[in-house]
Amino acid sequence: MTPTLEKYKSLLSLDGIERLDSLGEGNTPLINSNNVGEKGHLLLKMEQLNPTGSFKDRFAAVETALMERSGIKTFIATSSGNTGSALAAYSARHRIRCLLFVNEITPNGKLEQMLAYGAEIFRVKDFGVTNDLSAPIFDRLQRLAKENGNPLVISAFRYSPGGMCGVKTIAYEIVEQLQGAAPSQIFVPVGGGGLLSGIWRGFLDLKELKLIDKLPRINAVQPELNDTLVTALTENSRVAREVHTTTTISGLAVQVDIDATLALNSVRDSGGSGYLVSDDDVRDAKEKLGLYEGVYVEPAGAASVAGYLKAVSLGQITENEKVVCIMTGHGLKDVAAKGSSSGNKIKDITLKDISPSMIQFD
Repeated sequence: MTPTLEKYKSLLSLDGIERLDSLGEGNTPLINSNNVGEKGHLLLKMEQLNPTGSFKDRFAAVETALMERSGIKTFIATSSGNTGSALAAYSARHRIRCLLFVNEITPNGKLEQMLAYGAEIFRVKDFGVTNDLSAPIFDRLQRLAKENGNPLVISAFRYSPGGMCGVKTIAYEIVEQLQGAAPSQIFVPVGGGGLLSGIWRGFLDLKELKLIDKLPRINAVQPELNDTLVTALTENSRVAREVHTTTTISGLAVQVDIDATLALNSVRDSGGSGYLVSDDDVRDAKEKLGLYEGVYVEPAGAASVAGYLKAVSLGQITENEKVVCIMTGHGLKDVAAKGSSSGNKIKDITLKDISPSMIQFD
């Protein structure tokens, strides 16, 4: 199977790069939802099955290839988790030194993954809480990068537009997997906004090339406690807001406008909507995906399904529509729960406890 980025190379910013040193990113499955979808035809785009467990591999593969082309030997990056893991892996493959500055709620599973790839990690107090607290940290990092002649890499079109072109390939794959058609609607979790913006740009590319007749409506899903985009959208603003984030959904806790304004206008241009969901709604969707679909994603990845379920409850989806939810990251990246509300818990036993009475047959 041809690696995704090689297949779509002509649509990416990869002039002068003969071959991408792929880890196998892309070509992720698009599967039917058997039980969670209450209306219509729900499909799950399984981005958690990328090599490091998230869609960020599409970004990191392109970004590190561009760095290697430019002769860069060291870079600084900020991350709430998945970006760091992806950049650490691909920089290891390209033998580029990776310095990661992360926030205090980055899950241990993601930190362990970054360390496994040899990244140097700095966990910064108060980073990513409010703009007042984060801005001085970010400014310091920008100065540090500039003074040393190294790039500051952030998975956003505002800062790393070349690498972010890799995200467009999600749209290309979805259309290919649907035999040349775009879905009616797509639900995308929004933290910084780059994922949604990249997917929308991918569909615009295909429309311009006359490879699809109709564009999908693209919907943004955010935690209520990190509402940079959705309220601004409903108030008909063209600019996203800065907020004090208190969400516990790692990966969606981005309190400033990185690509949020870009995402906001992408949603509006597509005719889509914004959906606010509670942190509990997200965790409930994560549990449903595991119990009823056999799909294990981190909470941020389940946010798209939480938004989809809210749209269903509001009558925003018709029975004929083909709908795609983007699963962003693997559940092993953010392991917090020991069991589930279904009543299933881990039971610690010894040999003498094993007996026929443990098993109840229907």
